[in-house]
Amino acid sequence: MADYRRQLRSVVAASAAPHGYTLTLWTAGAVTTHANGLPSAVDAVLLLIGAALAFGLVGIYASGGIRGTLDRTTDRDIQVWGGLHLPSVGASILLTFLLTLVVHGDLAWPLVGFVSTATYFLVVAVQFLLAGVRRGAAVPDEDEPN
Repeated sequence: MADYRRQLRSVVAASAAPHGYTLTLWTAGAVTTHANGLPSAVDAVLLLIGAALAFGLVGIYASGGIRGTLDRTTDRDIQVWGGLHLPSVGASILLTFLLTLVVHGDLAWPLVGFVSTATYFLVVAVQFLLAGVRRGAAVPDEDEPN
């Protein structure tokens, strides 16, 4: 059973940020659809463009420039509570909701993609920072239930 838990922990850890971002973008799209009606194909592409632009800009900032690398290594392990995406997804969706109150039509879609993506990454980084434990520091035994 310990091997299974170790594999499950690995899968959950690898999925934490993508899971939160999926929740963010899907929910942002649903909120925007509620406010603006069904998106056209152009609207969907505009959402994608806004999200990709935010991802690129946050990535450029995080890596120190356009030629920086997206490094996945860290000297910290993230505690499970850091992967509960209520602050990061919640902030993204709150801003999406407020945005859809004042911006309508085609312009809403790229702005929602941009704002929801940028907010998620900026806030989840704070969550992971706060929930990080230096490797080798005292953490609960991985084979003992918590």
